[in-house]
Amino acid sequence: MAQTGTIIEATGVTSRFLKLLPIFLMVSGTALAADPAPVQNQAPGQNQALTQDQAMRLLQEGNRQEALHAFEAIVAAKSGDITGALYVASLIDIEDADWRAAKPYVQQLVKLRPSSFPAWELMIQVAQAFGDIPARDDAIKSLYTSWRSALDPKIRSRVSFMRDRIPGAKHTMLAQETLDAGGDEILRFLFQPADEEGKGPHMIVVRSDNDTNERWRDNGTVPYGTVVYHLDTVERLANGQAAVLPYEFYLEPPDYERVRAKIVDILAGTAQPLSGTADPFWAGEPAQ
Repeated sequence: MAQTGTIIEATGVTSRFLKLLPIFLMVSGTALAADPAPVQNQAPGQNQALTQDQAMRLLQEGNRQEALHAFEAIVAAKSGDITGALYVASLIDIEDADWRAAKPYVQQLVKLRPSSFPAWELMIQVAQAFGDIPARDDAIKSLYTSWRSALDPKIRSRVSFMRDRIPGAKHTMLAQETLDAGGDEILRFLFQPADEEGKGPHMIVVRSDNDTNERWRDNGTVPYGTVVYHLDTVERLANGQAAVLPYEFYLEPPDYERVRAKIVDILAGTAQPLSGTADPFWAGEPAQ
């Protein structure tokens, strides 16, 4: 837990903010296509003979590398619909930070499924990892097109997309961005440790809230109509409260690269909160 900081009751604005989090913390399981047909004319027991269902079972059983080799074999065989295998192989490589292996798979995937939301979600992450900002921004535009034109209700109901994986000494951060980021009260970015994915109490957020907006407007700090965003580390406590430490305020929608740089500094321990003492969870040597 953070040593000092602001403890906020889970009521009012904080309650509304915390209720939004489960929507962001869900991992998308949207399928790209039907499972590809089994690869024929291969010797029994070889990876090339596995169907996508069999490869997925290997993954679910924890045989990660064996599953990856099976998906790679399905892709290499080019028999039937390989988009599902491309997606899972890409995702495994991305989760392992093997960006060079992931890139050609993702590029092939978006060619085969140019209207696929999950495919463009992967492309955004790959482009970011290679520092190709124009390609990343083009991929974001394609993702929005896919989202707005989607017929699949699972895609239409998405409220955010995964845009980045930020490595740190102790934690790799999964970065999500809100798809529709309008209004005075919004969770714009959510950064979640990969090792606590979907269940952990720690996160970093960039958000705006009505209380901050009204206070800054009323005391003359900003003109009426200005939306004030702030970057906070948050620890959800077992008693229903939240320990919140502010690091930075923005008087306009913050640029992602600026926010990302602050996250990198927090993970490195070189950034300190504007009040209170930094939560030691974020920076330092990896846990043994």
